[in-house]
Amino acid sequence: MDRLSVYELQELAGAVNHIADYVDALRERVRLLEAVIENFPGGISLFDEDLQLVLCNERQKEMLDYPPELFAGGPPSMEKLFRFNASRGEYGPGDVDDQVERRMALARERKAHHYERTRPNGMVLEIRGAPIEGGGFVTTYLDVTEDRRNQAMIAHMAHHDTLTDLPNRALFADRLQNAVALAKRSGLVAVHYHYLDIDCFKPVNDRLGHQAGDDLLVAIAGRLKRSVRENDTVARLGGDEFAIVQTGIREQADAGVLARRIVNEIGRPYELAGESVTIGVSIGVSLAPIDGITTDELLRKADAALYRSKSVGRGCFSFFREKAVAAA
Repeated sequence: MDRLSVYELQELAGAVNHIADYVDALRERVRLLEAVIENFPGGISLFDEDLQLVLCNERQKEMLDYPPELFAGGPPSMEKLFRFNASRGEYGPGDVDDQVERRMALARERKAHHYERTRPNGMVLEIRGAPIEGGGFVTTYLDVTEDRRNQAMIAHMAHHDTLTDLPNRALFADRLQNAVALAKRSGLVAVHYHYLDIDCFKPVNDRLGHQAGDDLLVAIAGRLKRSVRENDTVARLGGDEFAIVQTGIREQADAGVLARRIVNEIGRPYELAGESVTIGVSIGVSLAPIDGITTDELLRKADAALYRSKSVGRGCFSFFREKAVAAA
């Protein structure tokens, strides 16, 4: 074998150094990629063209509670991951094989996807998947539980009274409108609107203080909620004004039963600031579609019925078309 010349040795050494530099650069890129993957704020996984898991960062394993034994024989396939999740109820009730097959069919379509899923532990995941060139798939998982909780809280606050947590005027108007629409379609007396005004609230508030007044309003709200059915709506319109939408009634007498119950319930004594306090309530009732088919008309007529109740001595209820009725 001929010996290499000095020039050839220099060329070979240069090539070796070039390869070494390339390998070092490649290792640095791999290191940076691993750092990006491990420091990603959520879970991230990569599948090859055969839908076999290539990588899965530790954050995803933590978020989805992947046990070590799931990776004991090497990275699992997508189908194995789906089956593991389905078997532990991650996708909700249903046949495990059906759940796995549906998800595998979607994965084989290799289409980008974006959706949210709530885990059994209450964690809300935002999941994004995208096909990559040459086959394969990359999927990311972000924990958006706190964001969704905050959004729900803001939405709730926008439609509920801050003191009593009852629906406010805006939500009440929406519920009443929906109930009126239902009444018009069914042709039945389906909406019962109580317009309540607390008798003697101001003297209690002035004598015992605003905190006692707030406590009284909260107690009233609780009694009203316990007096109605689950499908009815109790709202605080402001101050000491409350309203109720009663749905699914068949005749006026059904509305009268609820009105009488509320007058008696609100009239029971309250313990406030170390004192026993008794108040009353006046109620005005309008019925749809008998008294009207618009929310404005129903509110106006219920208000008129309320003032009729007040004019005859309070502590009673009135229908728009009839005189006041004592609850006792």
